[in-house]
Amino acid sequence: MKEGLRLAAGKLTAPFLITMVVLFGFYLGGDSFQGFGLAAMDSTRRVLKYVLGVAAFLSLAVLVQRIVQYVIFDGLVASATGSPVPKLLSQISGLVIFGIAVSACAGIVFEQDLTVLWAASGVAGLVLGMALRELLQDVFAGIALNIDRAIRIGEYIQIHRSGDAKISGQVLEISWRTTRVRDFMGDLVIFPNSKFSAFTITNFSQPEANSFRFVTLTLDARVPLARATRILQAAALEAMTGLAGPDTPVPWVEVKAIRLEGIEYAIFYKAEWRHLANAAPMILQTVLTHLAFAGLETATVLTEGASASDGTAARTRAAGPDGAGLVALLGATALFRGVGEAPLRLLARHAALRERPAGQVAIQAGEAGTSLHLVLEGLLSADAGRRSVRDPLPATLRPGDLFDPAILRGEAHGSTVRCRTPVLLCEFGSEALQALFGGNPDAMERVARNLVAASPNRAGEEEERVADTLRQMRQLFPATTARPNPNPNPVSSPVSTMGPAANAG
Repeated sequence: MKEGLRLAAGKLTAPFLITMVVLFGFYLGGDSFQGFGLAAMDSTRRVLKYVLGVAAFLSLAVLVQRIVQYVIFDGLVASATGSPVPKLLSQISGLVIFGIAVSACAGIVFEQDLTVLWAASGVAGLVLGMALRELLQDVFAGIALNIDRAIRIGEYIQIHRSGDAKISGQVLEISWRTTRVRDFMGDLVIFPNSKFSAFTITNFSQPEANSFRFVTLTLDARVPLARATRILQAAALEAMTGLAGPDTPVPWVEVKAIRLEGIEYAIFYKAEWRHLANAAPMILQTVLTHLAFAGLETATVLTEGASASDGTAARTRAAGPDGAGLVALLGATALFRGVGEAPLRLLARHAALRERPAGQVAIQAGEAGTSLHLVLEGLLSADAGRRSVRDPLPATLRPGDLFDPAILRGEAHGSTVRCRTPVLLCEFGSEALQALFGGNPDAMERVARNLVAASPNRAGEEEERVADTLRQMRQLFPATTARPNPNPNPVSSPVSTMGPAANAG
């Protein structure tokens, strides 16, 4: 506000000083010139009087016009409405002010009868009105648009007429003749006001700034409804968070139709119109990523030559990731990178699936770490309020992320992790980690090195920190007397069948 006042004062200073000087000279001009011996030069005095009079009224008009523009329009009106004043109002107000100034010059300075002037201007206006009919239509249509306030500068709109292509974009300017809209391709589209006012206008910025949209896709009917909803909602939320920020409303998923090839789902999302142009393709891209991570794909119509094994594989993928898939997921994490397939198979045999609803706390900051969690489906958020200095978690946990390594050091969790959507977690408790480390010292050392490498705390030599971490891990997971078989049989069943707690809620 202060910056606006300073700007307005700078704009008004020069016209104000010029007006005062000229008015003073106009007031004292006659006596002053007589004092200098110019009384006989009546014609010169009249010319100077006219010049000073015209200059006085024009400078006064400039001052009034700037007061109206910078104080009233840009200051009071813009603050009250929350949007800039259309350029047309500034132009119309300027024409009115300067019209009054010209009339004042004719009546006061030149001492003309204004009724004659107005009559002459009326005849001229009639002739010009007939010649400039379309131009005047644009002007009055622009005035009507501003009075009606159907659209405002900066709002997102869609315009169309029956049979015409729809144009969507942001309103940039409403001038005395044209309205300018920047479409979502970045092109500037200019409409005559008379044509623009004849269009059907959809204003996406009123009464709310957010609009609802949805995208659809079809999944195999054998994918459980709860799992499909969980995957699609998490993918849509991740896409919208990256596009519109963390405060974006959580999307929701509904069954739209049951078709021959599968179940058609609709993903509903809400965002500002400026984001909606990119929202649908980004959501679909993220959905494909989440589906691929879960071992699923969009539905296709089975051909006549499809084998029974194809159906079995589809049912297996629909039930959850199998053991081989879980081993691949673990090997891709930073913590278990380089551990080897055989130890990870042993770890996967002791895994348990946990389904958690949206809003539930997965781990609480300050509580002792009792297990590792691998995100399979859904999104979680980590609170940075008490985030561990050694093992920071990202603000958003996505499928493939592993948290929290506090159990490996016997420490408390540094972050509170909460489910943003329904999630499916793969949990590895003390028993699973004991099975991995008890008979595999090489695996323990590899995990310790990965843990140190991922820690942002670089104090001390790396080998010293690795040795310290190994000492802590050996105390928590001592070596067993009987070395387990390093090459167990490959796990081929889904993870949901592993262990007694596989599907615990």
